[in-house]
Amino acid sequence: MKPLLLAAGLLLLPIAALAAPDAAQTAAVCGPRTSCKVAKTYDAGRSPTGASLSVVEIHLGLADKPKDQDEGCINGNARDGGVEYWLLDGTAAPRQVLQLCNDGYGMAGVGEDDVEVGPNRLVHHQYGGSSWRWSMEVTYSLAPFRALTERDCSYHNVSEQSGTLTDIDYRTRLVRALAKDSTQRDLGVGCPSWPKPPQAFAARIDAETVGAYPVVAPGLPGKAAIAAGTALGNCVPGMTTAGDNGFLVWGKPAPADQAAEIRTVGVGSNTLIVQVFDPVPATAPSGGSWIHQPHLEIWVGQNGEEINTMLPLSQMTQTGITLDGAVHRGIGKPSPPPRVERWTARDERGRPVTVLRLAWPDEFALINGVTVVYSQAEAGKQARLVATAGFASNRPIYVPDVLTLAGRPSTSDRGLCRIEDGRLVAME
Repeated sequence: MKPLLLAAGLLLLPIAALAAPDAAQTAAVCGPRTSCKVAKTYDAGRSPTGASLSVVEIHLGLADKPKDQDEGCINGNARDGGVEYWLLDGTAAPRQVLQLCNDGYGMAGVGEDDVEVGPNRLVHHQYGGSSWRWSMEVTYSLAPFRALTERDCSYHNVSEQSGTLTDIDYRTRLVRALAKDSTQRDLGVGCPSWPKPPQAFAARIDAETVGAYPVVAPGLPGKAAIAAGTALGNCVPGMTTAGDNGFLVWGKPAPADQAAEIRTVGVGSNTLIVQVFDPVPATAPSGGSWIHQPHLEIWVGQNGEEINTMLPLSQMTQTGITLDGAVHRGIGKPSPPPRVERWTARDERGRPVTVLRLAWPDEFALINGVTVVYSQAEAGKQARLVATAGFASNRPIYVPDVLTLAGRPSTSDRGLCRIEDGRLVAME
């Protein structure tokens, strides 16, 4: 078994199997399931409190298959009841951390699972799909049990221009994506490769690959809604005009004490909530144009062909929105503009922020991707533009899909946020 280099930069070394759990632990893990057999036990180091950690892999027969799997789970050329992984954390009761049942994971029947265990880490690789193939790699800490990172690949198995690689950091909610430049040929089928150090993540990785920071749609518990007056707290990281979590596509980076911060969350498939903190005082714009006021530019993809890069203007719509909530039609394909609801609030640092809820009349207005741009003004003129994607020929080179984090992964609350003290904050 080879060492695995994780997305977070940690080296996960293979751990030798331990002796089987004792009779009491086995009984707690298997319960009344008579086909339950302990296959392996892996050393997982120690918890932050010093307790010994191990992971038990159990195999189940058809008699104990999941209730929603009539034919059982695929195991080579046979069927069984699947595989489970249980955490043994010191003297605490065993806890199930993964339940796997390979049903093919898609019409092509190419499903696979692979699990690796290291010091306070578990990494789950999964593959599947049909004509659209996908893979994911989720890294968990074991104590406490939570998702740390995820990296997902999606591509069409006969389209060289398709292929998106998405990297999620659940600790910060920072999401980055790579996609193929759709104007290039002979790209090969599959996903782009993540840049290797010292190469940095960028709006353009190379001649064939572009990058972006997709808008995140975090999950909310139950039927909670984001009411007017709510500030966007640490649920999502901020893009700044100093160049953090975004790309300066025009002008020079703002000094740290003058940097504006923009936070955006998606709600459903037709709504964005955008929060702006801008310490630079607004002044009367030069020539009266909204272009020279502090404003947002929302670029929405209008291409239904699953291609989100290098789109012509005829397949995008630009809408300008000043911080007073006024909507200004931009360029590109004509499309009904969003309705804007505006309020002011204080962020978690006590700073005054402007919050804009943008709701498009089309229920699925954002399903073909969106790029968010903020224009910071100085002395009545446009000073700089920061965007979630790179620009060329005065338009975005990538309009990534809004990424929904609700229930990803299903075994962790990571990806969910809650409203607390009037702010949207991450659930830990």
